[in-house]
Amino acid sequence: MHISDIQLLYEFNYWAKGRMLGAVESLQEDDLYKDFKTSFKGIHGTLVHICAAENTWLQRFTGNPSPKFLKIDDLPKYSDVKAKWEDVEKGMLAYVASLTDAMLQESFSFLTSDGKSVSNLRWHTLQHLVNHGTYHRGQITSLIRQLGGTPVSTDLIAFYRQKA
Repeated sequence: MHISDIQLLYEFNYWAKGRMLGAVESLQEDDLYKDFKTSFKGIHGTLVHICAAENTWLQRFTGNPSPKFLKIDDLPKYSDVKAKWEDVEKGMLAYVASLTDAMLQESFSFLTSDGKSVSNLRWHTLQHLVNHGTYHRGQITSLIRQLGGTPVSTDLIAFYRQKA
């Protein structure tokens, strides 16, 4: 894996985030808080989870080995999630821009949420985070459909085709 590959993945990640949020914003705001009995209740809870995961990894990457994982109570409104996520995106893109090919191959150590020390290759962790977002964007797509909304494609191939 090369830095140009990671940079492209993060360009995709935030392209997909923007498209997904556009689809979310086409719904009535009350719909974002409906409880569908999913892992994170509904759209708002799932958005908080994705943002919180990116924030946690950004904090780990930039020197905080044991950051607080954000919860719904920390970001109770959609506007709170969106504002926090904009900051996280800026920070993550700056972090990715600071990396080199050699740094991607290095082992990256951090504490899990239960305090266990683990290590992964940096590029594995960066790739994981994009995959995590993709997984949860798929869940949000299903919830948008259940609410009668119109989701948009956030597939990697759609990103590549648009970029071409």
